[in-house]
Amino acid sequence: MAWFAELKRRKWYCINGIDMIHWYKHKLYDDWYNSLTEEQKQRLEEYRKAKEEKSRREAREALQSLLMMSSLVSSRLPMR
Repeated sequence: MAWFAELKRRKWYCINGIDMIHWYKHKLYDDWYNSLTEEQKQRLEEYRKAKEEKSRREAREALQSLLMMSSLVSSRLPMR
């Protein structure tokens, strides 16, 4: 754990070409995920799917409002 803090302090991310911070975070996540029960894993997957769907819906709504604004602006511009 101390080497992780030292790497963050120095912003020294690679040891022998391997990003040890990424590797360590991935290992911690894998250890945590493997400790979950099947029900917890299923709830986590449902949460991820809901979050992804919400993100897609918000992006779609933002694009739709942008297109509506651009059509409104283009209809107000005089034709040359």
